[in-house]
Amino acid sequence: MKTWKILIIPAVVLASVIFFRVQTGWLQTSEFVISSPKVPEAFDGFKILQLSDLHSARFGDNNNALLRRIDAAKPDIIVMTGDMLNSQRDRGEVILDLVSRLTGAYPVYYISGNHEQIAAFLARQEGLDWYDRFVHELQNRGAQLLDNRRVELEAKGARINLCGLLIPLPFYKGKNVASYEGEARFSPEHIVEALGSLNREEFNILMAHNPAHFAEYAAWGADLVLAGHTHGGIIRIPFLKGLLSPEIAFFPEYDAGMFTMEQSTMIVSRGLGSVPLGIRVFNCPELCLIKLQSAKEGGS
Repeated sequence: MKTWKILIIPAVVLASVIFFRVQTGWLQTSEFVISSPKVPEAFDGFKILQLSDLHSARFGDNNNALLRRIDAAKPDIIVMTGDMLNSQRDRGEVILDLVSRLTGAYPVYYISGNHEQIAAFLARQEGLDWYDRFVHELQNRGAQLLDNRRVELEAKGARINLCGLLIPLPFYKGKNVASYEGEARFSPEHIVEALGSLNREEFNILMAHNPAHFAEYAAWGADLVLAGHTHGGIIRIPFLKGLLSPEIAFFPEYDAGMFTMEQSTMIVSRGLGSVPLGIRVFNCPELCLIKLQSAKEGGS
């Protein structure tokens, strides 16, 4: 056998290993501008940095590479839109350490995804209190947990609303949820029950882990939705879209990027971690930087 034939297999293996390491470790910051006449002038240029689906991944020693990316973005607030830890064999040390290092410089808002809910379910099933202690420590370190809560963000006497929706597990599809009993029907009434109604004269931001219910978020009145969950489709087909959802459904409708519906806009983060399949192909980990822009009625 010729020498090149002997070397080609290990060369291909090495190249593949390098490719997948780069795909899972090369951080990208995607920037979006949201322009609305409902954004007060005091919030013109206000920057929101979205982190989603970390799944306890680390970027550099002690997540220093991720922290450098965050600091470079110079956000006014940071929002974490769920699945920041893993549902099993994880006690949340990575995200707790990250929160500790962020809250001294930035307000941090957090909602639970399906993995947090599964972790809580499994902890209760096993008679353990570690998840309750995790939540307590998360808040003790300065993060505001917005599961079915809302806060007012204020600047120079003006305000916008930031709401966090906890989407119960039955409203996720697939076997990867602890209490899945089949697809449940979601409606705007579920959001009203959790968060109440909105003042539609004000600018309203909704943090919601699962983007599948965008129509319901828009009908409720959210001007801007920040979501994650789909991991960008896990395997992205160049110039097309993501191939798979975390539930292993092909070509999810809301895979990554910006979507609009009537007066609502949704940003879906590709996320940072690489669960469930442990891979990312043409799909580097992503931070989303959203810049608000005040616009006059009928103009830009």
